[in-house]
Amino acid sequence: MMYFTDVERTRARLVDSAIPAKDGMAYLQVLSNLNALSLLLAPLNADELEDGETERLEKMFRDHLARRTLFEVQYPELVVLSRPDDWTGN
Repeated sequence: MMYFTDVERTRARLVDSAIPAKDGMAYLQVLSNLNALSLLLAPLNADELEDGETERLEKMFRDHLARRTLFEVQYPELVVLSRPDDWTGN
Protein backbone atom coordinates (compact mmCIF):
# COMPACT_ATOMS: atom_id res chain seq x y z
CA MET A 1 0.00 0.00 0.00
CA MET A 2 1.33 3.40 -0.95
CA TYR A 3 0.58 6.29 1.36
CA PHE A 4 0.81 9.91 0.30
CA THR A 5 -0.43 13.21 1.68
CA ASP A 6 0.36 16.49 -0.06
CA VAL A 7 2.21 18.11 2.83
CA GLU A 8 2.72 21.44 1.06
CA ARG A 9 -0.99 21.75 0.27
CA THR A 10 -1.81 20.93 3.88
CA ARG A 11 0.77 23.50 5.06
CA ALA A 12 -0.88 26.19 2.90
CA ARG A 13 -4.31 25.32 4.28
CA LEU A 14 -3.05 25.43 7.88
CA VAL A 15 -2.16 29.12 7.49
CA ASP A 16 -5.83 30.12 7.66
CA SER A 17 -6.80 27.66 10.39
CA ALA A 18 -7.21 28.11 14.14
CA ILE A 19 -4.77 25.29 14.89
CA PRO A 20 -1.82 26.41 17.05
CA ALA A 21 1.35 26.80 14.97
CA LYS A 22 3.42 24.33 17.00
CA ASP A 23 0.76 21.63 16.68
CA GLY A 24 0.35 22.36 12.98
CA MET A 25 4.10 22.00 12.45
CA ALA A 26 4.18 18.75 14.43
CA TYR A 27 1.28 17.41 12.36
CA LEU A 28 3.09 18.32 9.13
CA GLN A 29 6.17 16.47 10.40
CA VAL A 30 4.08 13.37 11.06
CA LEU A 31 2.63 13.57 7.53
CA SER A 32 6.12 13.97 6.04
CA ASN A 33 7.39 11.00 8.03
CA LEU A 34 4.46 8.86 6.89
CA ASN A 35 5.18 9.75 3.27
CA ALA A 36 8.86 8.85 3.70
CA LEU A 37 8.15 5.59 5.52
CA SER A 38 5.68 4.61 2.82
CA LEU A 39 8.37 5.06 0.18
CA LEU A 40 10.82 2.97 2.20
CA LEU A 41 8.23 0.21 2.58
CA ALA A 42 7.27 0.19 -1.10
CA PRO A 43 7.72 -3.25 -2.72
CA LEU A 44 10.50 -1.96 -4.96
CA ASN A 45 12.61 -1.08 -1.90
CA ALA A 46 11.66 -4.15 0.15
CA ASP A 47 14.40 -6.26 -1.42
CA GLU A 48 17.01 -3.73 -0.29
CA LEU A 49 16.03 -3.88 3.39
CA GLU A 50 18.02 -5.95 5.88
CA ASP A 51 16.49 -8.59 8.14
CA GLY A 52 14.24 -7.03 10.74
CA GLU A 53 14.35 -3.63 9.10
CA THR A 54 10.95 -4.07 7.47
CA GLU A 55 9.35 -4.85 10.83
CA ARG A 56 10.95 -1.78 12.43
CA LEU A 57 9.78 0.46 9.61
CA GLU A 58 6.27 -1.00 9.76
CA LYS A 59 6.16 -0.33 13.51
CA MET A 60 7.32 3.25 12.94
CA PHE A 61 4.64 3.65 10.28
CA ARG A 62 1.93 2.36 12.67
CA ASP A 63 3.22 4.64 15.44
CA HIS A 64 3.09 7.67 13.14
CA LEU A 65 -0.42 6.75 11.98
CA ALA A 66 -1.48 6.60 15.63
CA ARG A 67 0.11 10.00 16.24
CA ARG A 68 -1.70 11.42 13.20
CA THR A 69 -4.97 10.06 14.57
CA LEU A 70 -4.33 11.70 17.95
CA PHE A 71 -3.78 15.08 16.26
CA GLU A 72 -6.95 14.61 14.21
CA VAL A 73 -8.99 13.71 17.30
CA GLN A 74 -7.68 16.81 19.08
CA TYR A 75 -8.17 19.02 16.00
CA PRO A 76 -10.87 17.51 13.72
CA GLU A 77 -10.25 20.30 11.20
CA LEU A 78 -6.96 18.57 10.31
CA VAL A 79 -8.89 15.76 8.65
CA VAL A 80 -10.39 18.23 6.19
CA LEU A 81 -7.19 20.25 5.73
CA SER A 82 -5.18 17.19 4.69
CA ARG A 83 -7.68 15.89 2.11
CA PRO A 84 -6.78 15.98 -1.58
CA ASP A 85 -8.47 18.67 -3.68
CA ASP A 86 -10.48 16.11 -5.62
CA TRP A 87 -11.73 14.27 -2.52
CA THR A 88 -15.49 13.65 -2.72
CA GLY A 89 -16.30 11.58 0.39
CA ASN A 90 -18.10 12.65 3.56
